[in-house]
Amino acid sequence: MRFERVLVTGAGGLLGRYAVSELAGRCAVSGLDLQAPGSPMPFVQASVCDGEAVARACRGQDAIVHIAAVPNPWAGSEDQIMAVNVGGTWNVLRAAEEAGVRRVVLVSSTASLGFSFKPGEVRAPLHLPACDGHPRRPVHAYGLSKKLCEELGRGFADRGRLEIVVLRSTFIAYPELKPEIVARARNPANYRGPCAGGRQPAGGGELWHHVDPRDVARAFRLALEMPKLRYAAFFVSAATTLAPDPTLDRVRACLGYVPEVRKPGTYEANPHAPLYDLAAARDDLGFEAEYDCRSWV
Repeated sequence: MRFERVLVTGAGGLLGRYAVSELAGRCAVSGLDLQAPGSPMPFVQASVCDGEAVARACRGQDAIVHIAAVPNPWAGSEDQIMAVNVGGTWNVLRAAEEAGVRRVVLVSSTASLGFSFKPGEVRAPLHLPACDGHPRRPVHAYGLSKKLCEELGRGFADRGRLEIVVLRSTFIAYPELKPEIVARARNPANYRGPCAGGRQPAGGGELWHHVDPRDVARAFRLALEMPKLRYAAFFVSAATTLAPDPTLDRVRACLGYVPEVRKPGTYEANPHAPLYDLAAARDDLGFEAEYDCRSWV
């Protein structure tokens, strides 16, 4: 591990607990969250909207994994999403810079591109698979908040005192959401979740993208282990979608056409490959998903 002291914001949440577990024993982990983490650690109980508390938590840290956020469009109003996601990220980046933190890992989303989240609120990709530099044209406030967080990260990186790694995750398929994912697969035309006891509907957009939380946690660790950099962004996704039909067929059914396919071999080798180009994550971050939930459907 390149960094000895790492702060995890959102350490008490679902994803935060996976991150803490992945980092435990590799570095000295501390946390910041409104709810207490599941394991003992130095901890500041506060919201990322509390700038003074964030500054206190950042002091003495080498790196930060910034997870705390309104995690999806169903978890808060548009005003709440903007206040927590954008305002909280500003607080974290400003405090990190002032405290001499060297690297911040920002949790973004493929929703920042605009074609991956809520059905009916999708903009078509310009090409397939979408590379890390694909234009970001979010529709919903959640995707817009993630795009703005990425821009904040780039701005702080350009100032020269912080290294920023952005991880654009697809829908995180927590075990608790398996009943929703199964319910959607059994009756996709009529699925209106949450209907199977889940706290939110099965996600992943029109193509049902997904990633296992254990893989996301490992991506956090790999982002902390990367050599010195200024700014980098990667897609974090399973190697397949959960949709029943092949990706290009699904795209044609959704859009009425298939955008330019720049790497046709991707879909020839893996008909259910995601919309996102995972080559940079593999080659530069060292990340390939170890888990796949297609067996659930």
